[in-house]
Amino acid sequence: MTNKNKKLNFLLIIFLLCSASLTAQEIAAKEFSWQAVITNVPRNGFYNILLGPGLISGSQAPGYTDFRIYQDKKTEVPYLLKKEAMHYDIASIKSFAVIENKQVTNGTSSFIFSNATSQPINYVTLMVKNSWVSKSMNVTGSNDLKQWYGLVPDFFFDPTKPQINLPNTDYKYIRLLINDSSSAPLNITGAGQYYNEQKSTSPLPVPSSGINIRHANKTTIIKLAFPKKYVIDNLSFNITAPTLYKRQAWVDGESFTLTSGQSNEVVLAHEVKTDTLEIRIDNQDNPPLKIEDVNAWQLPRYMAAYLEQGKSYLILTGNANLTAPEYDLTYFADSLNKELPLISIPNEQMKYINNPKPSPAKGFTLFTSQVWIWIAIVGIIALLGFMALRMLKEMQEKK
Repeated sequence: MTNKNKKLNFLLIIFLLCSASLTAQEIAAKEFSWQAVITNVPRNGFYNILLGPGLISGSQAPGYTDFRIYQDKKTEVPYLLKKEAMHYDIASIKSFAVIENKQVTNGTSSFIFSNATSQPINYVTLMVKNSWVSKSMNVTGSNDLKQWYGLVPDFFFDPTKPQINLPNTDYKYIRLLINDSSSAPLNITGAGQYYNEQKSTSPLPVPSSGINIRHANKTTIIKLAFPKKYVIDNLSFNITAPTLYKRQAWVDGESFTLTSGQSNEVVLAHEVKTDTLEIRIDNQDNPPLKIEDVNAWQLPRYMAAYLEQGKSYLILTGNANLTAPEYDLTYFADSLNKELPLISIPNEQMKYINNPKPSPAKGFTLFTSQVWIWIAIVGIIALLGFMALRMLKEMQEKK
């Protein structure tokens, strides 16, 4: 073997070592420390996969970007990460009972509904089968279905804008007299009021391993301990004495007030991930509060994903170096921001699998720093190109 061939083989070996080192780094970057298994998918469709406090605590990346789902342990499944607010609105409708819906004499239709609650209303929305036919109508009110009193004089009703504004009225019965003399009647199927109903989220309890309460210098200091670093969104206090109180308190740099006669549920402005939480209460010149218990809570977080019946799914997390995935689902977040079927993961389906070592903050070697690896690869390519040109030149000179 000539010296030139030996040099070429040596350079090729270095190139392969660099490539192998880079590949090893890419594989190491995909290491996870926690996993959960889903096997109970009842049917094909989108689901909200509830991530309990135990699984959320395993995430090591900011914003929980290290979560991944794999179908049958090989195919990555796109998902959207969602967090429920403490309170949220959902669109609802309050329907009124229909008393009469028929044609009467002289080309007129009568539509009567009942406001059984006797609470004043100032509008009503009609449910009308698709139509572009406008109608002249008037609105009257009654408490006995016999004597009717004027509410709204004749106006043109447009079915594409089905809300009718009313003067504030508590009549038990409302009647619409509709003029059908110039066209066929409208198919009115109901009447009601649309509104936003506020619902409260049920937070998930964060398991505690102990509580310590002490008093010093007019301050109550509460220390909550947890088995591991959990994410905490809310706190609740069980205070039994005194009867009347109003105290300023602090936790993790946030200030809040504990007041008698209220629930004393505290929603933190920023989530806290910790295994020890310290709360300070300023008593001023008052006797300390008698605190029976303090509980920590976590708002539900979900992965919204399309799952298939009969398939098994593996959820992985716990890699501080993993960035957020880029999925097409992000463009459809609004359509998935609704109540989907829920899948919960039992504790026995979650387990600790690995503890990837964090990357060193300082110092690196030639084959663990990607910067040097790429410099070496570029240098080797340049050397190989130079040697190839030189060998080609020598071959031409021999001719």
